[in-house]
Amino acid sequence: MSRLLKLSLSRFRNYTQLSWKPDAPLLVLTGENGCGKTNLLEAVSLLAPGRGLRAAPLPQLGQSGSLEWAVSARIESLDEQLEIGTGTQQDGQGTRRVSLCNGKRLRGQSAWSQALSAVWITPQMDRLFSDGAAGRRRFLDRLVMAVSPQHTSELAAYDKAMTQRNRLLQTRFSERTWIEGLEHSMARHAVAVAAARNETVDHLNSHTRHALDAFSAMRLDIDCAIGNRLHTTPALAVEDWLREQLQALRPQDRQKGRASLGIHRADCTLTDLRSGNPASMASTGQQKALLVGLVLAHARVVTAYRGAPPVLLLDEPLVHLDATRRASLLQSLQAFDSTVMLTGTDSAPFAPLAGVAKFISVRQGAFMP
Repeated sequence: MSRLLKLSLSRFRNYTQLSWKPDAPLLVLTGENGCGKTNLLEAVSLLAPGRGLRAAPLPQLGQSGSLEWAVSARIESLDEQLEIGTGTQQDGQGTRRVSLCNGKRLRGQSAWSQALSAVWITPQMDRLFSDGAAGRRRFLDRLVMAVSPQHTSELAAYDKAMTQRNRLLQTRFSERTWIEGLEHSMARHAVAVAAARNETVDHLNSHTRHALDAFSAMRLDIDCAIGNRLHTTPALAVEDWLREQLQALRPQDRQKGRASLGIHRADCTLTDLRSGNPASMASTGQQKALLVGLVLAHARVVTAYRGAPPVLLLDEPLVHLDATRRASLLQSLQAFDSTVMLTGTDSAPFAPLAGVAKFISVRQGAFMP
């Protein structure tokens, strides 16, 4: 199993210092809004690839605006214990984030492949499939990162090349060789990102095509010109096609100030297979149920890829769910072979977990009986 054995925080959010040794795999954190429950989940999420469940800028993570903060943990995974940590470091170039595993510096997101895998749900995701495409792309990429940590590096490389190309089109349009080199980089990384998205979604759909307890069968689809071509065309040919398209679009992109074609314009849709309705047309409760079912299926995909299940971070997971699905979710989590952290303002909805889960009351950065 994947087990959180110890969590330490220093000047992180509303926690000045915290050293916590969870004594159960299933943890229920309750308390008033703003007391620090979600901050604990965010701290754990920062030990996985990416920018955490809030994707917050570094200055927002420190206590009272402090630029110095740190999060560390002892993790047991596949019968091995790992000491992992992340935080800020100041040097001549300013403040930047660094990460360690067993005392060694992790360089690049691909180095996280032996560290923690985490999957999460937050209240901000309750209307994910009826809000903007940018949020759905971030959600999709987090699903991919959990099984393929190098996905983060591919995304970052693509974004860097695209930003530089956008700038050159505005300031040095005649620098054809330089722009062409950036388009080559964009094409290479775009195909890698699209292929990883396609693979993850294919594996997800193999789990979600059948209902999971009280959660309906569903299908996730990606709307991406590059990813769609990869279904029928070799990757190298898609790279060549994308480079040609980017070159032809230079005048248009120069006028718009942004790239008209690329993985940054992808979107995804979720469909309830029982009703045939898209999640975008569903109620908030139906969307929440579909999202929870998708995350439970994704945990199975991560387990198959990595040989160990991810840590589950579920912030207010019972809100908007009906009684049947609440009971189903809590029953499923009891059999989950990893650390699961749940939050809520009241412990009563989690009563079925009594005697199984560890209940903790959080009050302004402190744990209470």
